[in-house]
Amino acid sequence: MKEMLIPYILICWILVKMGIVTWNLRNAVKMVGIGFGILMVLFFGHRIWSPVDMTNSTTVKAPHATLAPFMGMQVNEVFVDHNQKVTKGQLLYTQVNVDTQSSIEALNAEKQALLAQITAHKAQKTADVHTIKNIESNYRRLSKMGNFAAEQNLDDVKAQLNTARAASAAVDAAIHAVRSQIVGVEARLKTAQWQDERKEVRAPFDGQVSVVNISAGTIFGGIHLYDTSRKFVEMRIADQTYNYIEPGQFSEFYVDAFPGKTFRGRVHSIRTGTGEAQVSLMPGDQHVRQHIGNNMSAHGRTVLIEFDENMNGGYDIPIGSSGQAWISAKKPASVGFIDMIGGATMRLTAMKSYLMAL
Repeated sequence: MKEMLIPYILICWILVKMGIVTWNLRNAVKMVGIGFGILMVLFFGHRIWSPVDMTNSTTVKAPHATLAPFMGMQVNEVFVDHNQKVTKGQLLYTQVNVDTQSSIEALNAEKQALLAQITAHKAQKTADVHTIKNIESNYRRLSKMGNFAAEQNLDDVKAQLNTARAASAAVDAAIHAVRSQIVGVEARLKTAQWQDERKEVRAPFDGQVSVVNISAGTIFGGIHLYDTSRKFVEMRIADQTYNYIEPGQFSEFYVDAFPGKTFRGRVHSIRTGTGEAQVSLMPGDQHVRQHIGNNMSAHGRTVLIEFDENMNGGYDIPIGSSGQAWISAKKPASVGFIDMIGGATMRLTAMKSYLMAL
């Protein structure tokens, strides 16, 4: 902020050198007092209407997925290296599990046994159909004989026909029951095959792998994959600025990875909650000293800023890089020039970033 007084100091120096203002204690006090007043007005004005992250904690972040081994499996082979960029569907690592393969083989054997039962039932059904036809033919022949056929013979043939039809219906019911069992086996088989397919873990989106901290034999752990197409910036603001920040407002930021370079973005949203607002799920009262320690100082909150790397010169801004940002907040039109202070402060810090490497 003190750099903002350089033009004022230059004007005062010129006035004294040209003799327009006499250099004495009275005029010196006036100049210093006016300069200090200008500094205070500009400082407090820009802290509300063009807030800058004076903590230099603005950080580039991105959503990420944790691709852990499936329950009961272990890592077999890893196909990616540290910080490697991957594309959607690319193989990351494979898993090994003897249980799933043995389950698939057992279910396939059970299915084949049930299919064999259906084949046997169908053969029995064919035999029953022939038996029914023979009995029906015999019954018609006896019926044509009229009084020459004994009533007892007709009753016996009719009973045989009913028995054969009942046996055929029982075979149909058995076939339906076996088919229902096959449907259940196929459902379990699909589940086992799905679990077996999980042996190949692939990237769900284009992104970049973090540090690969798994190897063959790993049971618990996983690969962190960052979605580099959805990078965003998280910036800290004071709570006094909360009422002036709205989604869509213009913002600029820099990161130490590209000192002196300014990137542009838009406000996405404000974080309504902070870690200090979190309530413990454990029963009991909170420690008063802990409450005071967490909240006695101003901690503010953070703002999410979205940006497009293609609209910022195509720079590949690394995830985790930090720097400073400012936002053109809601303000009266008459003080629109305050934005110059926010932008200038951020740009001066961006240039100073070269010196921070020493």
